[in-house]
Order: sequence, then C-alpha cells, then structure tokens
Amino acid sequence: MSKRPADPSDPILAAARAVFVQHGYAETSLEQVARHAKLELSAVQRQYGDKEKLLAAVLRAYSPQAELEAALDAVQGETAADILRDMMRRLVEVAQRHSDFFRLAIIDAQSNNGAFLGNLSAAIFPKAIEVLNKMKASGALRPVPDAVIGRTLLAMWIGYIVSEHALPQLARFAMRLLPQQVWLDGMVDLMLYGLLEDSARG
Repeated sequence: MSKRPADPSDPILAAARAVFVQHGYAETSLEQVARHAKLELSAVQRQYGDKEKLLAAVLRAYSPQAELEAALDAVQGETAADILRDMMRRLVEVAQRHSDFFRLAIIDAQSNNGAFLGNLSAAIFPKAIEVLNKMKASGALRPVPDAVIGRTLLAMWIGYIVSEHALPQLARFAMRLLPQQVWLDGMVDLMLYGLLEDSARG
C-alpha cells in the first residue's frame, strides 16, 4: 500500500469513490472519474497514474482505522462473552457507517489482489490484542493460541461485512427479517459455544 497521503476532500477522490461504488472496479474508467470530478483526464492521470493507484488512494483517504481503534478502546464487559459481544457490536457499527469503504476494500481484494483489508487488520491488531487480554483475564477461555482466536475473530467480523454485500438481493432481504442483534448474538454464541450440544462433544 502506497504511503502517499490521500485527502478525502480531494475532488478526484470524492468522484472516484462515487464512481467505483456505482459501477464497480471493472466498469470504472479514469475518464468517468474525470467527468464526475469536472476535470480533464490529464489531471487525474497526473495525480494518480492509473485506476489501481486511484482505488488505493480512495481506500487510504476514507479508511475508518481511527474509528475502529476507538471502538476497540471503548469495549466493555465483565465476562469474556460480554466483552466479545460488545466488541463485535462496536466493530459492525463502524463497518456499517463506512459501508462504501468496505465495499471498495472487497473490490480491491477481488480485482487487484489488494492487501488493504489485511493492512487495516494489522494496523488495528494491537488494540484487538488488548481486548483479547481483557477476555483472557476473565479466566474463562480455553487454552487456545492467541493467533487462532485472533484469526477466528477477524474471519467472523470480515465474514459478517462481506455477507452483507455478497449475498443475492433476495438473501439480503431475508437477512433483514431478523434484527441485527440476533445475527450478532448468534455468531458470537457459535464462536463461544460451538455447534454441538455438550452431550454430543467427543
């Protein structure tokens, strides 16, 4: 991921965000972005080079990293289960406030083998470890390596976000028949307690 600063007030990035969200990566061209920004194509090319670099700049400009870190700092709960539920609720709320960003990050991963989601996850990892340590302090967790717990939590959070966008329209409508809290509680319950009844565990 390039380190060049990306300013969300840049009209090119604002236009690119809108065009990428509306048309997707494959159907977006620098010409469309330039028209949307009411600029010459050469201005877009001079500043961002190509479509891949432009998408990377959009992701940098609109990254919710600071909000995700603040959400992790604010996690509360007395038990490991309470902490996990509060963490998932807060992270999903941030993701929903930035749904366009996550839609574009998924496009980046699919179209460009983009590492933006991975880099974002790595950036918030220290805060996530602090939450995991709170859960471990409750003394209720099984002796599972931190890396396994961390990857499972990440998969659960990213999976929730991706499923919001990747499912067919009918399936998304069906998902909305249940309140969001029911989905989150169900996912957390499955992580905490598994699928099998206690009597069925071997």
